[in-house]
Amino acid sequence: MTHSDAQRARLRSDVAIAARVLPTHYPLETFIAVNPLAGLEGMPFELAIRRAGDLYGMPGTLPLHTFRNLHMAGRITDADLDAALLRRYPNLGAAPALSLGALEVTALELMRADLLCGTGAPEPLRRSRIRSEQHAPRLAASVDDQAAKWCSAFFGYGAWPMPGREDGFYAAWRALAAGDPTLKRRVRARLRGTAPRPDDAVLAALSALDVGDSARIAYLQAHLTRLPGWAAHIQWCAGRGAGIDLLQYLAMRLAYETALLAGHRAAAVEQIPAPLPSARERATHLERVWGLTAVTDQQRAAAARVLSALPVTARDMLWQNAFEGSYRDQLLVGLERSGASGSAGPVHTQLVTCIDTRSEGLRRHLESLGGYQSLGFAGFFAVAIRFSDLLGGTPSDLCPVLIAPSHDIRETSAPHTAEQAARRVSGVLRLAGAESAFHAAKEALAAPFVLAEVSGWASAPLSVAKTLAPAASGGIRNRLHRLMVPDAPTVLNVDAIPLAERALFAQVALTTMGLVSGFGRLVVFAGHGSSTENNPYQAALDCGACGGQPGGPNARTAAMILNQPQVREELRAVGIDIPDSTYFLAAQHDTATDQVAILDRHLIPPDHYGDVERLGADLVRAGSELAAERCATLPGARRGLTPRRAARHVAARSLDWAQVYPEWGLAGNAAFIVAPRDVTAGLDLKRRTFLHSYRADVDKDGTALETILTAPLVVAQWINCQYYFSTVAPEVFGAGTKTVHNVVGTAGVITGYSGDLRLGLPWQSLADGYQLRHEPLRLLAAIQAPLTRIDMIVERNPILEDLFGNDWVAVAARADGNAPWHRWSRCGWRPWFESDSTPTILDEEMAS
Repeated sequence: MTHSDAQRARLRSDVAIAARVLPTHYPLETFIAVNPLAGLEGMPFELAIRRAGDLYGMPGTLPLHTFRNLHMAGRITDADLDAALLRRYPNLGAAPALSLGALEVTALELMRADLLCGTGAPEPLRRSRIRSEQHAPRLAASVDDQAAKWCSAFFGYGAWPMPGREDGFYAAWRALAAGDPTLKRRVRARLRGTAPRPDDAVLAALSALDVGDSARIAYLQAHLTRLPGWAAHIQWCAGRGAGIDLLQYLAMRLAYETALLAGHRAAAVEQIPAPLPSARERATHLERVWGLTAVTDQQRAAAARVLSALPVTARDMLWQNAFEGSYRDQLLVGLERSGASGSAGPVHTQLVTCIDTRSEGLRRHLESLGGYQSLGFAGFFAVAIRFSDLLGGTPSDLCPVLIAPSHDIRETSAPHTAEQAARRVSGVLRLAGAESAFHAAKEALAAPFVLAEVSGWASAPLSVAKTLAPAASGGIRNRLHRLMVPDAPTVLNVDAIPLAERALFAQVALTTMGLVSGFGRLVVFAGHGSSTENNPYQAALDCGACGGQPGGPNARTAAMILNQPQVREELRAVGIDIPDSTYFLAAQHDTATDQVAILDRHLIPPDHYGDVERLGADLVRAGSELAAERCATLPGARRGLTPRRAARHVAARSLDWAQVYPEWGLAGNAAFIVAPRDVTAGLDLKRRTFLHSYRADVDKDGTALETILTAPLVVAQWINCQYYFSTVAPEVFGAGTKTVHNVVGTAGVITGYSGDLRLGLPWQSLADGYQLRHEPLRLLAAIQAPLTRIDMIVERNPILEDLFGNDWVAVAARADGNAPWHRWSRCGWRPWFESDSTPTILDEEMAS
């Protein structure tokens, strides 16, 4: 049956609308954190997680028993619960006390008791179901198995590629599926009748399944959310020449469903959720918990009226709010008391790091040595570049995915070093060719048997060494690599960027971070990356601001631009006078080892050799101190290691191909602070905060703050939500355990030999064998800037109105270091701590 162009066009529109609920999924080589519920950010957070629960059958918070355990451990106090209740029910504190037998309790105490002891916690239930799910769950599982099998075949890029792949996914599948011997003959016969066009196949299947036009979008969503990982990756691939899109994927799924369901006569499988206790039953339960007797019906009814205002389904968010409130209150109190403990004395070196939470520890330890000031800035350092290294090949986009690279930057050999560069390129190509041949042999049909005979005598001892002595093995491999691939001095072609644009970059970067005066002799731009072995998720540990790749090239580009005399001359014209004695230096922080490599040493002026020598020694010391701090939380690390031994330990972990906990990444992230460094200097923030430097006094029109709130803050919120949902809903939005991962091309990983492409983060990035290492808290943005300036920025940026107004991000702000913190809401600013006597809405002139 053929359909009209209008019907096909409407179907494509419906598929696009249905796909809005899908998360974004990036390939492993550029994996970055995203909010898996980004499509629901237009809804309040509490409603969004309920909607996601209907779509995926997932929880939206930690389970009730986990919250109660946190309460018993003192992580959530009665005061935290009371504050959460009073924010939800402002009149609760004024409600009259109740008598229950001989006990007199307030309404607040009654609700708190229900949170602590109440029964009837509902289980998450997927309510958006496809026909086979409703009538024959076993057949729904078969549809999923077939869909996952063909997606793995299409994306796997194995030694035996999927026949017909060059014709596109649907055409290749249609040519092969009817010959699948794992299917019954009648099912194969029905598949042979599938329409040649995927849109016609979808329309025919929807008609056969009796899905009306009004229910079509919801039904397509129900199919897409059965295997959200594959659906999300296919959505990312659409338009990138991959030969697959969601329409083709849905055509395949719906063809299987109609073929499997044809003639199936089973009655619909009812979903019967567990009944929730009534308010009266909950009141009776509390009587038993308290051991009360002689409670009258009238007293019980009064208690039930109070409890009826607190639905059982609202408990999880009240606990979540209390959990978050505990951390946020402590952080803001600490920030109010900070400032005086910051480092004092003249500054000889400024270190500009990424806002990444892992940089907080390095900054803190380096500043403790004296003479250092640190600043935070998005790790691409405002140079959105497409980078080609010395080897050429495919360029890398080193910038946040929110923006497109604006310039092509190439790495070339430094003057008079062409011969060294040629040796390096030749060595890399030889190693790459050998590795490629080895992997090709492993994947071929008969070659693995010959390979084992020929290379087994050498590879077996090497494998033993890599397993039992990873540090020694890694050291030998590094020395061999340096021998075959010698270093070669290189430079970047930053002059390809017009001078006006280079000067504008420099002005915007320095103004945004507030570094417009007081320059030290060294200003260091330190990007970051992570070195690990046998880790498909390595890109998740690199710099999200650089598209899931190390930020060294961005740091080099920024430093080279700011060292140019003509750029500095342009900056002087706008009031930024960089002394001739100031040198900008590039570096890269390895977050797995906490070693910091100084880059482009061949460009350092002789009169700065001593400064760089001191910096290098101090970075080693600070990195070792940080390694010792991190070892206290790394599974398998001995407690109480000296900094030197800790540095050796984390270096060995990064080389261990069996290590599932090489580092914790951004686990624990909970806050994004936009303020001068003196607000946080001297505070141990436990590597839980993104730190973006900002000075309101050098940003009169609010342009810099608007950039920070609409770009780095949004990326931080993505990271925060990725960690949040990977923790609370690991089966849907996590990646499961690393120990049973199988990599599918560059698309991602599956658990075992089949199934959905896993979204989010591996469990070993979130928890050890005993406890969560990431506490799922929504992001707090703490901003030091005039409140009316923040209001102005929010009003003209709908993305911020959604994130702030729908409680995806909480906002605390103050005009300066002497003002109390205030909470942003759609109804205006209120004191964060209600006991403050500050006016509810501050006028900017009064605040200043």
